[in-house]
Amino acid sequence: MKKIRVTVPEDIWRMMKNDIEEFGINNNKLCNYILEKLKYRKEIDTEKELETQGRPLKKIIQFDLNVSNKEIYYDVLRDNGVDVEAEFFRDLFEKYCSKFKYIRELFVFQDTVKQILEAIREKKKLKLKYGAKLTTVEPYFIKRDEQGDENFLFCYCETEKKYHNYKLKDLEVVSILDEKIKGKDKKYIENVRKNFDPFLGNGNFIKVRLTEEGMKMFKGLTNYRPKLIEKNDDIYTFETSNENAKLYFRQFSKEAVILEPKELREEMKKDFLEALANY
Repeated sequence: MKKIRVTVPEDIWRMMKNDIEEFGINNNKLCNYILEKLKYRKEIDTEKELETQGRPLKKIIQFDLNVSNKEIYYDVLRDNGVDVEAEFFRDLFEKYCSKFKYIRELFVFQDTVKQILEAIREKKKLKLKYGAKLTTVEPYFIKRDEQGDENFLFCYCETEKKYHNYKLKDLEVVSILDEKIKGKDKKYIENVRKNFDPFLGNGNFIKVRLTEEGMKMFKGLTNYRPKLIEKNDDIYTFETSNENAKLYFRQFSKEAVILEPKELREEMKKDFLEALANY
């Protein structure tokens, strides 16, 4: 038996790990299947099999060129040797859609990303607009949750005097300030980087009773899934924030019951009673 050892980017490793859990297969089966199917042709075109059901559904994308693109449009077509404009744009859109969602987000907001990274590199503070709120922050790093597909800026918010994770898509850089970052708790910042949680729930523990069906749901619902710490019969202890627990376990309905902390249990109870009143 030959053992294959391959070093891959962390994101690839995590996506394959999630697929193993969601598809109910093991690591050997997935890796061998990929080898078997792609060893001579490194393309996945399985969706074409669905065309046997009949004519595939197609949609039209229509848009207007902005001023800067309009000025160089025909030069771009000529330089790329384009004969059919539709095929050129189809290739562009397929290339964009082939990327993971978090990479597409970085691409769409790359000007914001560049400003943030410049401030981090220069150790300078940022003036941000987050929603309708203006705030001054010390930026530390941009990262995504290992089981999610959104990017976050981890920083210290001087307005609220606490650490924050801001969603990249929801923030706007107003300016890079001349004021230098003094640096806060470096050990804490590095721990957040290594054990990233967008809800900053490290050190907060939740006890939940899960039914058998609830445990199946836990294995399958991987986005923002809390970190399992301990299992005692049907009682599970998770390390996560109350906010994340509410977001995650709300989808379980009767298959999950929050036991501790008491304030979270009461919040969940109130939410379900308010929902019941609508029926």
